[in-house]
Amino acid sequence: MAPTPTARPWPEPLPPWLEPIWQRLARAHRQARLGQALLIAGPLGVGKRLLAERLAGLLLCGAADLATRPCGVCPECVLLGAGHHPDHLLLVPDAEAASAEIRVEQVRHLCARETLTPTRGAVKVLTLVPADAMNPFAANSLLKTLEEPVASSVWVLVTEQPQRLSQTIRSRCQRINLPVPPQSVALPWLEARLAEQAKAQVSQAARCLALAHGAPLRALALATPEALALRQRLIDDIIGVARGEHDPIAVANEWQRLDAAAVLAALIDWLTDLLRVAVAPSPARLINPDARPELSALAERIEPAAGHRLLQRLLQARTMIEAPINKQLLFEALLVRWARLAGMRA
Repeated sequence: MAPTPTARPWPEPLPPWLEPIWQRLARAHRQARLGQALLIAGPLGVGKRLLAERLAGLLLCGAADLATRPCGVCPECVLLGAGHHPDHLLLVPDAEAASAEIRVEQVRHLCARETLTPTRGAVKVLTLVPADAMNPFAANSLLKTLEEPVASSVWVLVTEQPQRLSQTIRSRCQRINLPVPPQSVALPWLEARLAEQAKAQVSQAARCLALAHGAPLRALALATPEALALRQRLIDDIIGVARGEHDPIAVANEWQRLDAAAVLAALIDWLTDLLRVAVAPSPARLINPDARPELSALAERIEPAAGHRLLQRLLQARTMIEAPINKQLLFEALLVRWARLAGMRA
């Protein structure tokens, strides 16, 4: 039986901030200047996976006219859109591994498949997401393949943290940087998506974009009543601990049941805003602009040097949350330090 397309249209229309980058890549492909190893780098929520999917379509589409690829209707595009194309190999962290790493066995298996002849066309596309999840042994295994890739293969590495990849791997890849788009582009796109999906009030678009640090796709994920309610709960807890109204240990006990990434994001964003206000009472940009009065009151009580030390600790904690750690103990330590910082000049 022939495969059926997925419910969502494929290929999805690219958001406007990706179009210029896509046009350059498509032109490079038509001129045979596209590299065999591509590194797509950028912050969370700017469309790295969308671009990687579109690249796979460009390379695997069967349309005779290169300018129309990916066409979305040929057998190759139908297979790709359904997620069943045999020449598109996607590698992600092992779901059963506690470390959330891409293991050396996975990379070796993928590299072995690279040497096989493409099943349907002239090329295979091998995608790693996120590439920085490779452990050192996996990265070394991939490096050997990138040094002498098979002519019929194209590697696509997707990462938010390219600095975690070795310089030797980065040097063998054609770099594609996806920056956060300007608000003048991102905000109208987000408002239109919210209006279409009825996920949240369009009036929340600017707030969600600020919470997402300007990344539109991340903002769209945050623009749900549940996500916004969780964010407000976390901010209320942070303020309550600072005022001495909430017990840090009790709050940590509640937080350990929540998504650790969301908790740490709220803490990091709050402390970042607080340090901005401590330096300049009226900063041009805040992640939590609706909490400016609370930030201003707290900024008078903290020592910026101690605040920066806590921020560094929070950033370190963010790198640990995928590991099997005791979240309650982690949050207890962070909240006790936050309470101490907020009470310094009380």
